[in-house]
Amino acid sequence: MSLQKFVLYNNKFCPFAARAVLALAETKHPYENIEIDILVPRPDWYLKDINPYGQVPALKIDDKDIVLESLFVAEYIADIHPESRLLPKDALQRAQTRYLIHHWGAHTQPAFHKAAFTLDPTDAQQRHQAFIDQLEKIDHLLRSAHKTSQPGLNGDGPFFLGSQFTFADLALASFLTRVPLVEVFQKDIGGGFVFPKENPKLKRFLEWSDAIVKRETVVKSLPSTEDLIPFHKKWLK
Repeated sequence: MSLQKFVLYNNKFCPFAARAVLALAETKHPYENIEIDILVPRPDWYLKDINPYGQVPALKIDDKDIVLESLFVAEYIADIHPESRLLPKDALQRAQTRYLIHHWGAHTQPAFHKAAFTLDPTDAQQRHQAFIDQLEKIDHLLRSAHKTSQPGLNGDGPFFLGSQFTFADLALASFLTRVPLVEVFQKDIGGGFVFPKENPKLKRFLEWSDAIVKRETVVKSLPSTEDLIPFHKKWLK
């Protein structure tokens, strides 16, 4: 059976679009990449023909069908490539995967955003601590992941479910590569943030994060922290 033709409407600096890019890298599915500038209004053709909301990513399939929203795009790619083993079969592991992603988006990411990009020293320490508190909660969720007898998903390994890189790891990789931005941007305003690497409540988080940011597909597919800095400085203006 021939592979579907994919066109990905993407922005390499968007952490949400990175989910689709990583899914394509992990599954080795060929695709055409079309960059969309997210710092300016979207072109009319994109709003009319691709996504009326102007967001990225968007995935066009066989020159006709379109899938929108980053998690749905990445899940579709993983779904048609079961050999990638990105999507766990165990119902409880799937539920915990969805919750970890939800928790990061609902709680951790807002705390990160305030800690990194509020360029005002007022209440800086409180914002920084609120971010660390959220990472400690992520650490707890990582340690509580359900273990199965299936190789790679039995908890024996650095990733969320074990030694196998799965959907939760993929969905949050681009946000983990941005964690160092807190130190970078708070240093510029005298916020004095230093990531507490010796915090025992972050031991599992650091093991997980380190394994993800060093994964070959992540290193090759996503912009480095150094590349992200000028983009975010421009975005903050």
